[in-house]
Amino acid sequence: MGAAESDLASSDSLRDQISALEKKLSSISSQHQDFEVWPESSEGRILTIAGARLQCRGGVKVLTGPVIGKVGSTDARVLLEVNVEAEITMFVSLVDEDVPNGRVIASTKKLCPARRPVAITVSNLLPGESYVITFSGVDRESAEARVGQFKTFDLEERALRVLSVSCDRPDKTLSGEPNMWETLAERTLRKELPHVDLILHLGGQVSMRKAFEDSWIILKRHSERFDLIPGEWNSIEDEVLERLRSAYRFSWNLPYTREVLASCSHLMVCSDRDVYPNFTLDIDLSADVGGRVVTTLLRLARKVYREYQRALWDEKELDELNEKESEMVDKVTRVFEARRRRVGREEALAKAEKKMVELRSNQFVGEEVVEAAMDRLEELRYELQEAKGAEAIAASEVEAPDARESSFHMYGDVGILLVDSRWNRVAPDGTQTLTQPLISNDQMIRFEGMIENNNSPRALIICTEFPLVEMDKRETTNVRCGGEHNLTDFHSVNSTFALNPVVQKKLLDMIFDWKKRERFRQVLLMSGGLCHGLDTVIKIRNTDWAIQQLTTGPLTDRPEEVRCQRTGSILDGYFEYEHDALRNQRNYGEALISAKYGETSTINAQLVGQYFARVGCICGPVIGKVTDDSVIILIEVDNEAPITCLVNDCLSGAILRSTKLLTARKPHAFVFDGLESDRHYTVRFEGFVNADDRMGSFTTRKREGVGENFSLNLVFMSGERGKVGGGGISSLTEEKKSDDGTPSSIWSILGGASQHPWSGVDAVIHLGGQVDINPACAAAVVLLARAEREEENSHAQKLLLDEALDHLREAYRTSWSLPGTREALARGSHLMLRGALDFGSLLLGRRGEQSVTISGKAKRRLRSLVQQVYREYQRQLWDPDGVADAPMLGCSSSDPDEQGNNGEWHFHQWGGVGVFCMDVKDTKLWKSRSGGKESDMPLISDEQWRCFSDAMSVENLTQLVICCEVPFVSDSIGDARYKATDPQHSHLVEHWPYHGSELLRLLNGLFEWRQGQGGRAEVILICGGISVGVDSLLKHSSLGAEIRQIITGPAAAEPESDLWAERTGVLDGSISYEHGPVTLVQNCVLARYTAGSGEGAVSVQSNILTVGDLLSEVEGERGLKRWPGYLAQLHSDKERNAGDVTMIQSGGSEEEVEEQRFALNLILLEKVLEREDIQRGLKSVFGRLHAGDSKSFDNPIDFSRAAIKVLTRYYYNSPAALRDVALPPNLYILEVVARMWESGTIGLSEKPSRPTSGKKKTKEELKEEWDAKQGGGKKYNVPLALMGADQFAKFACEVFKNALVVRMNLLLKARSDRMKM
Repeated sequence: MGAAESDLASSDSLRDQISALEKKLSSISSQHQDFEVWPESSEGRILTIAGARLQCRGGVKVLTGPVIGKVGSTDARVLLEVNVEAEITMFVSLVDEDVPNGRVIASTKKLCPARRPVAITVSNLLPGESYVITFSGVDRESAEARVGQFKTFDLEERALRVLSVSCDRPDKTLSGEPNMWETLAERTLRKELPHVDLILHLGGQVSMRKAFEDSWIILKRHSERFDLIPGEWNSIEDEVLERLRSAYRFSWNLPYTREVLASCSHLMVCSDRDVYPNFTLDIDLSADVGGRVVTTLLRLARKVYREYQRALWDEKELDELNEKESEMVDKVTRVFEARRRRVGREEALAKAEKKMVELRSNQFVGEEVVEAAMDRLEELRYELQEAKGAEAIAASEVEAPDARESSFHMYGDVGILLVDSRWNRVAPDGTQTLTQPLISNDQMIRFEGMIENNNSPRALIICTEFPLVEMDKRETTNVRCGGEHNLTDFHSVNSTFALNPVVQKKLLDMIFDWKKRERFRQVLLMSGGLCHGLDTVIKIRNTDWAIQQLTTGPLTDRPEEVRCQRTGSILDGYFEYEHDALRNQRNYGEALISAKYGETSTINAQLVGQYFARVGCICGPVIGKVTDDSVIILIEVDNEAPITCLVNDCLSGAILRSTKLLTARKPHAFVFDGLESDRHYTVRFEGFVNADDRMGSFTTRKREGVGENFSLNLVFMSGERGKVGGGGISSLTEEKKSDDGTPSSIWSILGGASQHPWSGVDAVIHLGGQVDINPACAAAVVLLARAEREEENSHAQKLLLDEALDHLREAYRTSWSLPGTREALARGSHLMLRGALDFGSLLLGRRGEQSVTISGKAKRRLRSLVQQVYREYQRQLWDPDGVADAPMLGCSSSDPDEQGNNGEWHFHQWGGVGVFCMDVKDTKLWKSRSGGKESDMPLISDEQWRCFSDAMSVENLTQLVICCEVPFVSDSIGDARYKATDPQHSHLVEHWPYHGSELLRLLNGLFEWRQGQGGRAEVILICGGISVGVDSLLKHSSLGAEIRQIITGPAAAEPESDLWAERTGVLDGSISYEHGPVTLVQNCVLARYTAGSGEGAVSVQSNILTVGDLLSEVEGERGLKRWPGYLAQLHSDKERNAGDVTMIQSGGSEEEVEEQRFALNLILLEKVLEREDIQRGLKSVFGRLHAGDSKSFDNPIDFSRAAIKVLTRYYYNSPAALRDVALPPNLYILEVVARMWESGTIGLSEKPSRPTSGKKKTKEELKEEWDAKQGGGKKYNVPLALMGADQFAKFACEVFKNALVVRMNLLLKARSDRMKM
């Protein structure tokens, strides 16, 4: 016995060795043949791919495919379509570790018709193996590109990994948005990721609407012809089939789509998107209305569906079904032609009988003529009877084939049921069967037989077009079929299970009954159709029986709002559900189903959205340059992810979206063009977890020239430090409050002012010191020193350089994310020029400030990294990467392909006002020294002088501001050169007076430019860098002209103790200067430009402002805040009585339609706001406001600031019923409604008389005033400071209503303005 076992073991071992040797030889052979092109044979070129020798045949192109259909454990189906009739050979090559390049194990020949897909089946494959399919008999391009792959199902694994997709509309994916097909291609093709066995397409595989409408026109036009000859109708149908097939060819050949379809198995469920919206219920597509045209079109659409979708799985019945349907069509065509002959005979007989009557009444006609006419009349009657008989015979021969589009598929112990709820309601001849239920009783019986047989599955996936459970019948009718926008056509909703409760209950009962019979059974419901993702748990009330439902989509269509409630019940409360919605994201589903014997089956299913989980914003948003129609917004996230930026017009409610795939830990700029002028916009994001805390806002400029209404307000601030003391944008930027609660820092004042719509601050220009880079440079130097010891361009060196770069970026993230700073940068508009702190003392070579030793190579690398980081964070605020094709006027270039592009000067213009930001670090850090002293290098390069000259030559420029990080004039030229010899003042070599010739060139040029403008022009020099504020005057004795210089700073750092320079002095024989009083506290500069007295003239007022001065300027009685004049009329609802609206049945002017739409929307909004869940949610918002804080709530401005964040967060997470009809809240509407509330314009009753004093009142004083008013017998609104939850809910309702009124009035105003033009 033992010997026999030993012999068997030896035999098995020998067999294994022979098999391994064969594989090795085959592998060697295939490696030599792979992609080898052989000489031309008599039939064309020979191409070898995956071990298969492919005969290339010119002129034969693949139109569609390969599309991998059903793949079992030993067989697979592959769909292919070619342009001409040809015999195609499909080779199947095994690919594994022993034969990585593949070896042919099977081939199948198929005669493929022209321009019609065919499915090829290959059998006798090995389970759990990977295969490559190639095609011989096509041209070389198709042979190389049209290669497919799949893996047979592994019976030993007993696990199935499935993806689900739906709603593919490639035209809805905008440029720059992530393509989910690309994500799927990466998911299915990357070998290191878990293998995908099957992709389930749950509706919307192709956008067929346009092709369907074109086909209808073709059929309609030909059906109206009277010259059709027998058999011609068939050619017309062929033309329609070609048009319908073209939609599949387009969709399935798009980039990434074709790769996914050729990479793994696919099964599909048909939906109305694959044919035409609501085609099973649309009355226009009924036989009574559309006649033979629509029945023919629906029949042809079903034929094309079967050719491309059903063919992927149906090997046995499809050919027979097509043959029977072809016979039926021939018979139906004969019936149609017989009917046409019968109708023709009836018309001919009717005309003949009429003529016969006329003939007999004519006494001049002979009897022989009458007899001949009677003979012809009898012939016509006989022909009519013959035509009727032929028609009856033809009609009796028509037999409708049994067409079932539902199917069941087994993968080991996992069953997949594809449920058809569309073609079940279309007769074989294309006629709608409106009385047919969503799922017929016959289908239900078949379903039960499929899932409960001798080979019953242990786990079950049921796929439907629409989710089995979304919302109940009442909610479906009210929410999805109602509303201002007629959100969903009722007939479309009628195809959902909610409005088919009998079918819904039968299917749910069947599923739960099947699950209950065995403890190991598991069920997963998968569906599409909604254009938003839902992960749902469905339970039987008061039990633990539950199943999961995954609703996927859209894949490329636009995501829609989630309108269903999170929880609810259906079918009289017997079933309960809980939804977890994936909002505003394209998505797909992924499920792993395990069904091993001896274990309970498990299903792990989830939605995979376009946004990634656990992504956070680490810097921003920072609002960059804002014009009258554009904005630049900077943002940075911690992981690579697609991020969407949304810009919302606070008046019209219009939302602009832009989606980008952002690199991890690197700032990116969103650019929006085409904005409305003089509008306030809010900014929010989708795609990272802390989006609620990272909002912003800005106001576009009014589109105007330098006319009478011109207004421009610019704030200049510096974070630079002098010789000693703090510095940087981060220093002392925490929120400071005085004893009376008012802000006591420049940052907090600017942040608060810029938050408000039309704040009046048009731009904040930062004059250096946006970040103190010194600590980050010290850390980066250590890493750069280590990088020098690594091999050049090695992976280790790259990691060290990346780490050094991230240290520098972290300096920006930390500084710009501090409280107060972050809020200020997220609002308004910010432009920056670089200063000493932005580069660090190490690069500038300042002695005594850095003791770090660094090599020349490491210093050059550090310089490049610091430059890169500056451009990423600061330059992108006005020059985003990849946007401008060439440098803007007066600006330096950042093109890396051009040598010497290291300067960072830039020029900006607002009407007649120009601001030139000079760069005095360019030559010091990058220009060649040619062996000379570093101090002898010029401050300004020739290129910057050229750009400066271009800027001064701009037409209509009458006001010029020159900005610099350091003073233009502090010392005289001689004093500066003398003081620079002292090590304590060595930094003066970087200042203008040390470079006297350049200073005089600049100043003389400015004086001459001003004189050349006829006395209308003004020049102001604004600078920072010495940590004190000084207003100076420069005089030119020869020209009799003056120029002001204003030194500002610091905005946040500790000021110097004095100006360390002489108060007066001369620069040359003509130019002298005089310094004014020194400001020794934190300060900034405000320049206010307004229209002057002459045509095109602009006047300016510029001053150094301390904290108190700034607060008075931006928020006092003479504050900068100026709301546009047209805003007042937007808040009037003209006392509309929405309940008395007369519906416009047809016609009506556009204005009437708009008025009616507004009234209906307002009615719906009022009803929605009365809902208990909405009221409860609004009251919960009040609970997060820290109610009762009189310092925050005692005036409309502070109240709106406190309320906007929590109310906005509530809105975007509120029930869809509110979001469908209400606009997002914004600070402008909140502030207006708060003022109206306080004044009594809205709320309870009469307007109370309010004191005009600006002094804030205590909570006790407000209560005494309230009690006194109530005691007088009058009832007024509860003051904001005393508002409770009920009053706040009412206030919030007024906010939503007012926003709707503003939107409507804005539309009417725009239309009125157009009519006046």
